[in-house]
Amino acid sequence: MDWWLLTFFLGAILSLFLPEVPAIFQLFLLLCLAIGFYCHKRLRSSSGIWFGACWLLGQAYLYHHQLPSDLIEKMQKKQLFVVAGQVLTLQVNSTEKLNETIAATSTQPITALTTRFNFRISKINQLQLSEPFIIRLSWQNATIAVAQGQRLMLNVKLKPAHGLANIGTFNYLSWLKANNIVATGYVVNPRKSSKHGIKRFNQGSENQLLVADVTIRQQLFQQYQSLTPTHQLTPILLALAFGERSLLNPEHWQVLQATGTSHLIAISGLHIGLLAGSAFFLVMLFFNYLPLQNSRWQGLNIRYFAIAMSILLATIYAYLAGFSLPTQRALIMLNLYWFSRLVAIKLSAKRLMLVTVFFLLIVSPFSLFTASFWLSFYAVAIIFVSLWRFKSWLTKGSPLWRFFKGLFVIQLALTVMLMPISALFFQQVSLVSLLANIIAVPWMSFVSIPSALISVMLMPLSEQLSLWFMMISLQSLTWLWSYLEWLSKQPYALIPLSFFQQMSILLLAILGFFMLYLSCFYWSRRVKQGIAILLVSVLVLVLFSVLSLAMLRSHPVSQALLQVPLLLAEQSGQDNGMILAVTPNFTPWQVVFFDVGQGLAVLIQRNKRAILYDTGAAYPSGFTLSEAVILPYLQYSAIKTLDKVILSHSDNDHAGGLKNLLENISIDEVISNDASIIKATMAITTANNPATINLTSTKATLSNTPLIPCQPSQSFTWQGLAFDILWPLTPISSADGASKVGKKNIGRQKNDDSCVILITDSTGNKLLLTGDISAKVERQLLKLYPQLSVDILQVPHHGSKTSSSQAFLRQLSPQIALVSAGYLNRWHMPVASVSQRYLDGNIVLLNSADLGQIIVTIDEGGISKQSYVDDLRPFWFSR
Repeated sequence: MDWWLLTFFLGAILSLFLPEVPAIFQLFLLLCLAIGFYCHKRLRSSSGIWFGACWLLGQAYLYHHQLPSDLIEKMQKKQLFVVAGQVLTLQVNSTEKLNETIAATSTQPITALTTRFNFRISKINQLQLSEPFIIRLSWQNATIAVAQGQRLMLNVKLKPAHGLANIGTFNYLSWLKANNIVATGYVVNPRKSSKHGIKRFNQGSENQLLVADVTIRQQLFQQYQSLTPTHQLTPILLALAFGERSLLNPEHWQVLQATGTSHLIAISGLHIGLLAGSAFFLVMLFFNYLPLQNSRWQGLNIRYFAIAMSILLATIYAYLAGFSLPTQRALIMLNLYWFSRLVAIKLSAKRLMLVTVFFLLIVSPFSLFTASFWLSFYAVAIIFVSLWRFKSWLTKGSPLWRFFKGLFVIQLALTVMLMPISALFFQQVSLVSLLANIIAVPWMSFVSIPSALISVMLMPLSEQLSLWFMMISLQSLTWLWSYLEWLSKQPYALIPLSFFQQMSILLLAILGFFMLYLSCFYWSRRVKQGIAILLVSVLVLVLFSVLSLAMLRSHPVSQALLQVPLLLAEQSGQDNGMILAVTPNFTPWQVVFFDVGQGLAVLIQRNKRAILYDTGAAYPSGFTLSEAVILPYLQYSAIKTLDKVILSHSDNDHAGGLKNLLENISIDEVISNDASIIKATMAITTANNPATINLTSTKATLSNTPLIPCQPSQSFTWQGLAFDILWPLTPISSADGASKVGKKNIGRQKNDDSCVILITDSTGNKLLLTGDISAKVERQLLKLYPQLSVDILQVPHHGSKTSSSQAFLRQLSPQIALVSAGYLNRWHMPVASVSQRYLDGNIVLLNSADLGQIIVTIDEGGISKQSYVDDLRPFWFSR
């Protein structure tokens, strides 16, 4: 049985590596193969691999076919839908008291809250659906106080589930699939117009509340939230009680991530197990000391009642947490454990885990996409293996001493062995995790979490008693938080990791696991010594490589040795560009074209150095593409400094991420024609962080960043590449950019003011970055540089109808054209007519909306391309 369960799990995992979900007849053939294996006696134990693959791929097929084809066509045409359904997500009240709480716990500005929620649709345009499906909506300036359980009728615009696709970043599409969300969109507030004194709606009907009933969980949360005091750690209390973490601010997350204690505020196996175990032992203790003289009582097995209470309270707590995936896993394992005890079946730790995985994949097959699935099961496995490996040592001594030994061994094993998994999923490791968790786990398990749970249970009976236990939990959290904050401020508390460092840690962890846990089986002393020498050698090699790289970057080579003679060609008949000396050994370079939606961000990378052209957009909520996409990729690629950031112009979708970049990474130089952009960024930083400790250093960093105008006289060479600035011919600046702080555009630069740059290598390969120029500037460029031709072209203005003229494309004749556009954007860019022009010119048009991140590599063999969807992550669950 164990082998069959293991093969089922392996089959589900292997099915993730397919590029596409098979068609229905292929799934039928796979099912027949599974049945054939099962019917054959010798192959029966291995039939699980086919059943597992068939089950997961079958669920994927059903997921991809939840949306009718005609509905998808209407979404692509940006049609308005009137939908009716039920709110599934717990909602936080945006009351004045809540704003005060957020203000007291964060240095970030309070912006207008956008309501976000999952919505199960039962009707579309008054038509009843045979199978309801789930969408995720955002609603700005909501006219209804949304709450979980309500039934609403809303005007929405939708698009099929989609997410930005970049290496080293969070995959939003996989998250949507894990939560069975098939579409996303936003609620439209119908605009009112007055005609002849009568108010009418221009589009759709009014958004309506159909049924006001809310869930018990929402009612309890609202009551609990109204009682919570204004305190720095109130968001953590709400997370412990209800699993609601949306109120945690960046300062909270920074401390939790730096100390490796984020798992303590996510209601998971630790919390469910703590409550279930406490309930069982308290009930048993109560009945053991309760004098029961009646023979009927004495004949009952009190154990059954204790188990029932354990399961009941654990289920209630999981309900308060919204039956999240971690609570589902904990409940399944808890029920299996108690069931085996009741029916006197001995379940080994291995079988208990395998059966739990099996049932979880049946209930929630897409949980395989989540990091919490792998972290939780791996952590449980490490606990079981550690208890088995050190059983002889842990069973010696007094009960108190055994408890402390077990706590130390388990926490040490978890800290060390979870490090490679955390490195792979989060690209960082905490070096103070052991010191933090050795105190935080028992403290929260015996003080903070129980008092928070008791406050919830007492709330329907007595709000005063509930508030008293809230204060106990908050006070205990305050003492613990002081310790965690101190740890988080230690040097190297949190170490960001590149891909190479992640693989090194993974290799060390595998070697360490074999030495520590498996050496007792068959390894001789000589083998152990050999492995130890190999482990130490690998560790020394990794440390030496990291230190050498750091020393090399701290002592850059003289610019005189790196520069290549730069000569502007004559504009009459000669190719305008850089004349470069041909190097005997050509070093490959890359053009990383980020998927940033309706914006632009391009990274030029060579010799582990980089220049960024445009930064993507920033949004009023505080979300920036530079933080979500660019910085994670730079960390993944071990790039710690940007030699230059070039801003084509100051539109938000091109320059909005500059502030975040300046605050989080070293930038040697900014090239922009908006003279006020640094001043505006400093003003935004001052407004957003009026009391931060690092404000002075932040100002210094910003003010010390040189700002160079984008004009032909500023052309330069870098890493053997020539950057020839073709446009604008004269500097264009914004005098009142500072007055635009916090608005959509920082300055007043127009699209035609974009900084156009031609990049040429020593072999003549050329890349043209055009920003948002129109056909008018394209004509100017053709007149100024009549011999201009390129190999790679960044499509001007996201492929709008006002750019990419026929004459421009004919003269440039690029091999590859890269367009950055949002998925199903409202402007329909790139427009069909422009795409046809590229097709007619035999130009390969690559769209980030379809392919995700695109990486073009130029080496001695020529130009090659890779995309996230087709090459980098060609798996069905991530696209």
